[in-house]
Amino acid sequence: MISLRSFTRTNYKADGTLDWNLEANESYIYPKENKTIVYEFHFTQFENGNYKSRLSGNRGEINHQEKSVLVQGNVELSTNDNKTLTTEELVYNLETKTLVSDAEVLIETEGTRIKGKGLRADKELNKFTILKPSAVTVGGSNPLKEK
Repeated sequence: MISLRSFTRTNYKADGTLDWNLEANESYIYPKENKTIVYEFHFTQFENGNYKSRLSGNRGEINHQEKSVLVQGNVELSTNDNKTLTTEELVYNLETKTLVSDAEVLIETEGTRIKGKGLRADKELNKFTILKPSAVTVGGSNPLKEK
């Protein structure tokens, strides 16, 4: 096991543009299990060098073999177009770029708040399904509109 504290890791694409940045208070790397566990982290993604989204939580478990990230505790995802998702547990599939949660979720976008249990979504929150919606507060345009 390898342990790191108060670190930042930045990744650049082959053309030199910023791809992502990870900041965490602690990280434990388990090479034999092919996983990394991070605590109190912020993961920021970029597209063409510009900010795209930020995912943060109390604990993240990166499974390098399955190419997935399990995020737990005070999970928040915010996008560059002012959409936010808050929950207590979320799985991000790095290959399919999809989000899944069976926990309570809250999505806020363009003045609309949708609350419920269970989520299936793309990473930009452009297309999402809340499996058991419990409340919708509308104060802007329809967040489910086609783009």
